[in-house]
Amino acid sequence: MAGVKITESLFGVTKNKNEIKKYTLSTSDGFEVSLIDYGAIIQSIRQPDKQNQIAEITLGYDTLEGYVDDQCFFGATVGRVTNRIKNGRFELDGITYELGKNDSTKKHHLHGVFNKRVWDSTTENSDTVVFKYQSPDGEDGYPGQVNATVKYTLTNDHRLILDFHATATKPTPINMTNHVYFNLGGDTSGTILDHLFEVPAEKFLPVDDELIPTGEIKPVENTPYDFRKLTRIGERIDESFDGYDLMYVIDGNGKRSFAKLIHEPSGRIISVESTQKGLQFYTGNFLNNVKGRNGAAYNKHGALCLETQNYSDSVNNQPQFPSIILRPDEEYHEQTTFHFHLQ
Repeated sequence: MAGVKITESLFGVTKNKNEIKKYTLSTSDGFEVSLIDYGAIIQSIRQPDKQNQIAEITLGYDTLEGYVDDQCFFGATVGRVTNRIKNGRFELDGITYELGKNDSTKKHHLHGVFNKRVWDSTTENSDTVVFKYQSPDGEDGYPGQVNATVKYTLTNDHRLILDFHATATKPTPINMTNHVYFNLGGDTSGTILDHLFEVPAEKFLPVDDELIPTGEIKPVENTPYDFRKLTRIGERIDESFDGYDLMYVIDGNGKRSFAKLIHEPSGRIISVESTQKGLQFYTGNFLNNVKGRNGAAYNKHGALCLETQNYSDSVNNQPQFPSIILRPDEEYHEQTTFHFHLQ
């Protein structure tokens, strides 16, 4: 069986004359992943179905300009800290740091700026692309210089392995993930409400009406958030505000099962494994006529995100939440695998 192949092309040129490269990792049976070094973004994933019909299964843009203007974090590497930091502020070692306030309310910090930076990129072997970014001390309000690395590896059996590494010159919060949006029926096939979803989580983090964790950890039992058995996403979504946008607590340590997503008409499946602490499950609630690839309009529940990460807002004195502080003598390393397969 032939191995994975990488092809490289020019995706676009920034206003600062940076040439943005596109790397396409492909297998001999038609599975493809495309990455760009603007934002270390997953620009495309194309997967055959059970009839061997290939479809685009992520949301994204055809052009660099789409990603420069993007407000949805399509396919993006996000950091320094993914998810929301309450009031765009945190205290660390007696010092208060003020961050950019960029969520929809303009009151809280959301995801950071890694997705709007040009990363250095190289290939390794014939199956891996490595992206590196040096975030300067004070960028977006965060302390310390951070050297961040994201490594994408594709295996011949369609496992996309994401390795996140970081070191810092001062104590600073780090909580990275990828914000890829999936629709296993195809990016223009409609909503994800018919997908089956399973997550082995006994608990979740309740949030307030601005999506900030309350600090509680509650059981999923007898709530619309209970997906411990495969359940159609649309079955109880109306009981959950505008849709799902919550953090599941995934018990255990080391790399372990995090989620399964199934689209029965096509037979496509994603199985997720990670070393992280939690999974942010987001059903595209804020998508509203976003113009994507080939002029497609992406709308509410048109895709979903499976964001492996540490707990949201844990930097703000949530004593029962795991720490996300990285100190100069430490190395941040987390790994997530998306396995794309068929029923």
